[in-house]
Amino acid sequence: MLKIFVFCLVALTYFSSSNGNVVAPRTCGGRVFVDKPIVIDAPIHDDCIWEFQTKDDRILLFTLVDGNLKEAQEFFKIHDGLDSESPILLVENQKILERSRKDLPASVYTTQSTASVRFTKAPTSNLKLKIEKAVNCPANVGAQTECGRIVDTTSCYCADYNKRSQTDQKTVCSNIGFYMLALESRTEEDLIAFAWGTGFQFWTSLSYSNGYWIWESTNVPINGGYFNWAIGQPDGSGNCVHLNAVTSKGGWNDDSCATPHEAVCEGQP
Repeated sequence: MLKIFVFCLVALTYFSSSNGNVVAPRTCGGRVFVDKPIVIDAPIHDDCIWEFQTKDDRILLFTLVDGNLKEAQEFFKIHDGLDSESPILLVENQKILERSRKDLPASVYTTQSTASVRFTKAPTSNLKLKIEKAVNCPANVGAQTECGRIVDTTSCYCADYNKRSQTDQKTVCSNIGFYMLALESRTEEDLIAFAWGTGFQFWTSLSYSNGYWIWESTNVPINGGYFNWAIGQPDGSGNCVHLNAVTSKGGWNDDSCATPHEAVCEGQP
């Protein structure tokens, strides 16, 4: 009995790989809660069932570590839920939002927080399926809005072209379960600029308080981190910051928080 218990314990243990993913040993099925990315190997025999669950307000994302996910679907079925009668999700049926990056890897998203993968036959090569927690990315969040997977496969950004004060824009972001933009890198800022072009002044969550510029959404100061002030900025015009996307030069401008501007909301897994 002790030997059986030890074997089961090992079979249900997951290991961290060098790239931060959690790698499951080569077992036939199991039930996993997904917080960090999980990588599973295809089983060496048929009829294996994996069940996955993540946080209630998040969805699940499936990609292939290497290879073509669409071609690999002949070996397994991804169900949108835990029941065997739940709808089967296919790469070719996934809706790609207009503003999403076209160079992102082929992916399958659930519409809820649970999913099951049923391997129908063993693949001839080593197939690794990656499962991640993701943000649901809506087609839009109201009139004059656009959403998309602008930066990566798990996050979502929504541009709101309705001009409001910074405080009101923060409320709009909160109402859809997102938060106002907090930039962490030049890459992130460039991808947002590429997605929505010039001509807008998107509010961010960067605000001045007690001598510091702080991303209110993440409570992280910009001191020692990424910043991209426009030439001559900040100039004391106000305690809130918008992206200077009116021209191709870009950068950040401080402004009165009451000034009506567009905004970008983001959702992170």
